[in-house]
Amino acid sequence: MNQPITWDGLNPFPLYRQMRAANPVYKDTNHAWNVFRYEDVKQVLTDHSTFSSQVSFEERSILFMDPPRHQKYRSMASQLFTPKMAMGIAPRIVAVVTELIDALRGREETDLVRSFSIPLPLHILTDWLGIPPEDRLPFKRWSELEIKYNSFTGGMDAYEEESEALQDEICSYFQWMIDSRRREPKDDLVSALLSVKGETGGGFTDKELVDFCFLLVIGGIETTAHLLTNTVLTLDEHPEVMQRIWEDPETVSKVIDEVLRYRSPVQSTFRIVMKDIEIGGHLMRRGDPVNVWLGAANRDERVFENADIFDIDRKNNANHLAFSNGIHYCLGVHLAKLEVKIALTELFGQMIKLARIHAKELVPIHSTVLLAPESLPIAYKFAAK
Repeated sequence: MNQPITWDGLNPFPLYRQMRAANPVYKDTNHAWNVFRYEDVKQVLTDHSTFSSQVSFEERSILFMDPPRHQKYRSMASQLFTPKMAMGIAPRIVAVVTELIDALRGREETDLVRSFSIPLPLHILTDWLGIPPEDRLPFKRWSELEIKYNSFTGGMDAYEEESEALQDEICSYFQWMIDSRRREPKDDLVSALLSVKGETGGGFTDKELVDFCFLLVIGGIETTAHLLTNTVLTLDEHPEVMQRIWEDPETVSKVIDEVLRYRSPVQSTFRIVMKDIEIGGHLMRRGDPVNVWLGAANRDERVFENADIFDIDRKNNANHLAFSNGIHYCLGVHLAKLEVKIALTELFGQMIKLARIHAKELVPIHSTVLLAPESLPIAYKFAAK
């Protein structure tokens, strides 16, 4: 019987290296296949007719839909998720980043996660949806609960009851917003989603809209927050790259792409085999579950030379699979990268010191899907005005 995979929540990369070399396609004690090499991971992500994303009968999220329903849903949503859309939100991102930075003045230490990484996407996404600041509390509480649950000190029992109650509250709020915007449209995402039509002329159902808004806020907050946190953590480990940002702020874009490869916020995803197929000399049977290790693929030496080295000048770092691949490539990629770019540019533009407090031990979030520390204590110093 194959052994279970032992997960290190802060540094799974030696395990990935070992698995790519010795067991690139591996069946664990839960009878799930695990795929670690880049080409195999990309094949599973791209071949949606063989590897299904529908791991839930409810299909509440576009992440768990297969064609043709996925095609209809995504074609409508993608009309709004464009680089032009992201740039239209840029002034608001700058304003929120400025507010968060100003709140740090008068202190010299903070937890980056709670004071910056989480509030930034929380404010941006709720603003874009049209949620006023006074109605933001349930969404803020959900984010705090996710941190608590994903920490090693959190507990499932304590989490579930409040989580379900918050989910019901948030979904009920979105239904109220949909009803309100249908009567009186505004300049926000909910109104825009109500006006989007598919190829056959139909639009989203209310349930689809509620589910999509819920996914956008909950998924968008965590992944963007972890990307920002992981970037600052990685820069602290590579002070020479941090210095390059101070000397040339345009370096930030290259840094973000390499962090996405080097320390991907999303480490794995899941598929179900729809028809028998052989990968890496192993026969996967219809109905078998498959864990797809994006973080391992992004460190594959066959694709990325010196893959364990953080190198922002790498020629092919944008070939990473951090945002998945194929029909499930992340819709929010442009917005997430823009938020982190603006945040880093402003932080390094206003501060002359930004460093992790090493005396405080890092604790990983308790997840094999997401990779980031639960908190990131930092010390900082502003430039004199």
